[in-house]
Amino acid sequence: MKKQTLFSLTFLILFIMATGCTAEQPENDTEEMIPISGLIYEIDESKILVVSEIEDVNIPRQLWFEGGKRAVYFAVDEDTVIELDGEQLGQDKLARGQKVDVWHEGFLAESYPEQGKAITISIVENTETEECRTDSGRYMNRVAEDQIGIKISGVPEELPTRIFTLKDEAKIVLDQMELQPEDTIMFRYLPGGETEGLIFDLHRINN
Repeated sequence: MKKQTLFSLTFLILFIMATGCTAEQPENDTEEMIPISGLIYEIDESKILVVSEIEDVNIPRQLWFEGGKRAVYFAVDEDTVIELDGEQLGQDKLARGQKVDVWHEGFLAESYPEQGKAITISIVENTETEECRTDSGRYMNRVAEDQIGIKISGVPEELPTRIFTLKDEAKIVLDQMELQPEDTIMFRYLPGGETEGLIFDLHRINN
């Protein structure tokens, strides 16, 4: 009888030890998420476009798009925490050119650029880039190696063609596009200078 009791007790101890060793540990739901880092390339009313591994936001979209740089549209709302050096800021403090770390909610939509909702945006480098303008019009001609003429959409036809300067990267894109006179284009530029502005991004609009 004593041997049977001893055997049962030993079996029970071994069973408890085995069960304890093989039990699955609960998943750590609080594991810290790795933020997505990059420059704010574009700002809309309720979202920002963050592109990784670029040094300048005043470059054609085509360059980073074809280069496969990671790009994400993040929705920003009143629940998004925006901070700089530990201080919380308003959404109006976000600006093109800032380097940011973004923590997002859940999974990102598998598009290109990807899409998601920003939970926290930490401004790493508060370097703002001059605000750009977007316009469209008909490409007219190449005035010089770094200048083109454009008839702006929505203005009277009798007004003269406007002359814009091309940034070096934009010249490369323009040459690749092989535009013909009267082709309609969308372009982004920085106002000022000796012409109407400096174009850094452009693409053809399908007519």
